[in-house]
Amino acid sequence: MADTEDREPTFVPQSLSNAVDASPKRREMPVVESTIQSSEDYLCGQVPNNTRYNLRGRDVDLATQLRREEHKMDREKCFETKRLRKEQKMREDRECVDKALRARAVLDAQYKAWKEEQRKLRLSKQGGDNNDGDFSGNKGEKGSVYTREIINKPPEGSGDWLPYESDDEFGTEFELKHTSWEVEKFTLELARCMVGLESFTDTKIFSCSGTIVEYVDDTGYVVTSASLVRCPDRDEQIDKPKINVWLASGQKLEGFVSNVDFYYNICVIKVPCTVHLPSKSFCPNTGFFNFYENHTRDVVALGRSCEPCSLKVASGKLIPRRSRFDCEELLVSSCKISKRGVGGPLMDFDGNVIGMNFYDKKETPFLPSFIVLKCLQHFDIFGKVIRPLHGLRVKTLYEANLSLLEKKLQSGIPERCGVIVVKVQEPSAELSEIKVGDIITHVDGVPFSNAAELGGILLDMCGKLWLDRQKMNPSDVFNQTAALMSLKFRVRTYRDAKSEVITQIINVNKFTPSRLNKWPLPRPIIVRQYEHGKVISEEWYMTGV
Repeated sequence: MADTEDREPTFVPQSLSNAVDASPKRREMPVVESTIQSSEDYLCGQVPNNTRYNLRGRDVDLATQLRREEHKMDREKCFETKRLRKEQKMREDRECVDKALRARAVLDAQYKAWKEEQRKLRLSKQGGDNNDGDFSGNKGEKGSVYTREIINKPPEGSGDWLPYESDDEFGTEFELKHTSWEVEKFTLELARCMVGLESFTDTKIFSCSGTIVEYVDDTGYVVTSASLVRCPDRDEQIDKPKINVWLASGQKLEGFVSNVDFYYNICVIKVPCTVHLPSKSFCPNTGFFNFYENHTRDVVALGRSCEPCSLKVASGKLIPRRSRFDCEELLVSSCKISKRGVGGPLMDFDGNVIGMNFYDKKETPFLPSFIVLKCLQHFDIFGKVIRPLHGLRVKTLYEANLSLLEKKLQSGIPERCGVIVVKVQEPSAELSEIKVGDIITHVDGVPFSNAAELGGILLDMCGKLWLDRQKMNPSDVFNQTAALMSLKFRVRTYRDAKSEVITQIINVNKFTPSRLNKWPLPRPIIVRQYEHGKVISEEWYMTGV
């Protein structure tokens, strides 16, 4: 290799050299004479001790060498420790995965066994395996006979049977953490007035929630759903059911049925108690349900199980859409609840109770609070809810699809509020000129914005009529309206592409039947096992969807 002194100078273009020389920032760099004789000597380690590049000399003492060896051993030990820790972590991860796989295998085996048991149950009821569910043999005492009964058996091909309470939980522990502390405070205050309810005869019938609305003379009054006292296999009230009422503290009291109405699916339970029970009344305001006004629609649905401190909540918003249930006065929220939340209150973010919840798979229907209050007034005065049977089925105007509203718009400017007639089913209504598709905006000169408000007005009118009649003749009974009741509707009709506002009168002489509306709560598939005619076990299922 050639020495550094024999290296040829680097060629620099003349233009670049002139430009550099002309630069005012250029400095004269000092020339440093290399003390290294050759690169070959440097690579061979023959470097003078006095050079400034010799940061680590070759001649070191014994203590330095020992220290270096010790540091090297420490580094190797550290590397080995890290390697062992990594291997240990990999073993733990493999063990965790193996444990999860074993648990999954156990669950799969249990699920297969459960499905096989359901298959045998179906076959036994069909007479395939055990002579239509009757069997005798190895269980119990010698000569004992067991029988199995399936109530509400679904048709073939309805799907697998699942536990009835498989969707029992709704909401989370942190459901309200995205809201303000005021909302949580209102929720906890309302929770003190909530109870868990369960009804049974010889066996369990239904479990739901309720709200204490009044405490008078050592008796609390709980508002809940009539599903609590409805027979699981038919639309009838259970005769003398036993009702347990669970307070927030976990105390269990006995309740008694006071009033029931299946049209609105509402029920009042009396709870004798010598200790004062906190109560919360329903809000009478109707403005919260007017979707034509701008205001918050945030709500909280509450429920309670039959256990101490078992509050359940789910937040959501009001939805301007009608429920798929028959009851026209129902509104809908996006809160996701379970069957435990049936009969529980719906609260706005200001702490007002604005409705009572029902159960549906995709959404939560609820009865508005002002309808609940009017039902309670009728219970108190008449002992039942009386409502005129006018023969019209309607839905709120804003629920109509755009194509229908566009068609109405082409015939004339539609009303901003009111209801659309969807069915005419009574002779009294058929005699009038009201047709399907007409828009009703007033009744007896009173305007309303939706079907719920119309229902509230009719309850008030019917109640006032009977109060006046009772003053004149206290001996009247409330089985029929007896005398004629006239309802005057303001109607916007659409005939032959023309819009016209008319007044139509419907004469009513009947009350609305209590069981007119259907409440399609999933009925449980009840499997009961008997020994000598006595129930020894009962399991509830529902078909998978």
